[in-house]
Amino acid sequence: MKRLTLIFLMLISLTANADEGMWVLGNISQKTDSILRALGLELSPEELYSTEKPSLNDAIIQLGGFCSGVVVSNDGLVFTNHHCGFGSIQDHSTPKHDYLKNGFFAKSFEEELPNEGLFVLFHIKTVDVTDFLQKAISQATNPMEADSILDATSRQLMEMVDYSGKGIQSEVNAFYKGSRYFLSVYQRFDDVRLVYAPPQCLGKYGGDTDNWMWPRQTCDFSVFRIYAGKNNAPAEYSKDNKPYHPRKFAHVSTQGYHDGSYVMTLGFPGSTDRYLSSYGIENVMRTTNDVRYQVRDVKLAILNEAMRSSDALRIMYASKHASSSNYWKFSLGQNTALDNLKVIEEKRQLENDLLEWAKADTANRGRYLDLMETLRDIYKNNYDNFYTRSLWIESFYSGSDIMNFVLRNTMRSNDDDFQERVAKQYRNIDVATDKKIFTALIKNYVNHVPKRPEFQLTSIQQEVDSIWEGNYDKFVDNLYANSVFAKPEELKNTHTFGEVSKDPMVGVAIEFLRIYYALMKEPTDEENYERILGEGLREMNKDKEFYPDANFTMRLSYGLCKPIDFAPGTTDLKEEATSMVTTPQSFINKHEQNPDNYDYRLIDPVYKWMKKGKFSKQYLEPQSGKLPLCFLTTNDITGGNSGSGMFDGKGRLIGLAFDGNWEAMSGDIKFDNALQRCIGVDIRYVLSVMDDYSHAKRLINELTIE
Repeated sequence: MKRLTLIFLMLISLTANADEGMWVLGNISQKTDSILRALGLELSPEELYSTEKPSLNDAIIQLGGFCSGVVVSNDGLVFTNHHCGFGSIQDHSTPKHDYLKNGFFAKSFEEELPNEGLFVLFHIKTVDVTDFLQKAISQATNPMEADSILDATSRQLMEMVDYSGKGIQSEVNAFYKGSRYFLSVYQRFDDVRLVYAPPQCLGKYGGDTDNWMWPRQTCDFSVFRIYAGKNNAPAEYSKDNKPYHPRKFAHVSTQGYHDGSYVMTLGFPGSTDRYLSSYGIENVMRTTNDVRYQVRDVKLAILNEAMRSSDALRIMYASKHASSSNYWKFSLGQNTALDNLKVIEEKRQLENDLLEWAKADTANRGRYLDLMETLRDIYKNNYDNFYTRSLWIESFYSGSDIMNFVLRNTMRSNDDDFQERVAKQYRNIDVATDKKIFTALIKNYVNHVPKRPEFQLTSIQQEVDSIWEGNYDKFVDNLYANSVFAKPEELKNTHTFGEVSKDPMVGVAIEFLRIYYALMKEPTDEENYERILGEGLREMNKDKEFYPDANFTMRLSYGLCKPIDFAPGTTDLKEEATSMVTTPQSFINKHEQNPDNYDYRLIDPVYKWMKKGKFSKQYLEPQSGKLPLCFLTTNDITGGNSGSGMFDGKGRLIGLAFDGNWEAMSGDIKFDNALQRCIGVDIRYVLSVMDDYSHAKRLINELTIE
């Protein structure tokens, strides 16, 4: 009885903070492990992560360097999000075979489609190498020398890894902004084939309208398969390769969940900055988010017009539009949430507490006394630099696809495989659309860049004024008319970049790069002082556990299935706004009540199937008799977590994480326990679409369903 009471009291005291954190597998403390068990985890630590025997870690993959996924069969079948597979689906689509619009299902191994450049990584192990690296860095006399020693010593550590197994690779990652370092080892597979994709009106249902919003009805999943060569080892694509047999694959559960059920995600969250100073947060809002939202707003207007004009352009720019619009909306949402939640004010209070704590023991804590003034001055004095960096990246490097290609080739140190790079880059470029984007963004840059000489397009501005009477449209018309980079058929006959190094587009790229190198010339060192701030906060709160910020390494997060119990600012569907699960009726309502909204349009077969409601009994929620579509948990996620498996306490797959909620868009900087939600697609919705809609029995039969 005493033990039960103790667990209950522990839950009461820890629930407020039980769901925050992205924990490193193999480095989970006993305290955190106790919380996991109290909340409902039944797997042992070795069943989660082990270097000696198969564990759930072995079923999780990093996909393509941008998403996560989970292996769900002994033949290497992978579930991930539809938006993670979107680029591959687009690559295989044409107006005649529109897999984006109508979906795709390979009815045999032979029909599964290879994807050039797509790879998966399996996490093998992670080792703490902090002492080794910090000992080496301590010999440095200045920050530049420290960086050089860090790079050299990291390479030395990576060279010590056993690479006798095929496809083994490793990397050293900084944690807590460099207070600790871990070496992670992976195995890479490069033959990854598209197996199944739902129609876009299911996989991307709600589009930009519903992005980052609740309630959701999006069936955000796609299916790939990993192939291997001889002896089940990684190999380049070959028609002779066979489906890969993984060390471990996840079982699928159709038993569902309830309010308060334990759920964990395993995946590769991309980037958070939870320990950032108040001055750093303000800098992100003004020099990153504001700039990204403003520039992408200009670019997206052009893409929207182009994509509406033809199916060919719609398919060509579908993935680029989705990628650009995702963080266009994120930037607005994050700033809104940071303001609403008064995160800067809260962080300044914490920093004041640190200062008072430092004053109480200046002999041992003296390095924290002037820390906040130093950070304030760094961000204030370098504001123009930070702002122009973001403006430069969004306007030039991430703006026109042709200019992106020219910039990257101008900066390259070798000239290998030029024709191959041309073929890959120009596969999805419409020159007329690209020209409109370039024109709009160069004018936008001129209008918004700080009025400092080193940031101005000096030589370009002189040409525009002297030859084109100040008209940038005429300047760009002439540039595209006389550049081989705007003539793809001619460019395909060019063997090396050196042959076209005198092209006028290269001259423009060199002017852009002059500004870039000026921006990068002076190190600002804010990272070093942000690291010291983090160390101070951890030292001041020694009784508290601090998880490291996300950095695209394998992490576990945990939480509970829980509805939104606050007023969401998202929808007219009030009956489901505060529900934990959505159902087919809300899917149909959005479509029928918003006939002019492209994001809710359905192809006829999907509408008839959903309206008819003939879903297999095993996929229905027993109590309601309805098909569950999407659901909410309190898990901690961020970009990169897309496609992460969502598991119950027994380690069985119950869903795929794909989004967060608008009210907590501050989450990458400030996790709010009351507001934060993870949105997942229920695995039963996934199975019903595959089984009931597409009749993909060959895939259903591969799964181990409990």
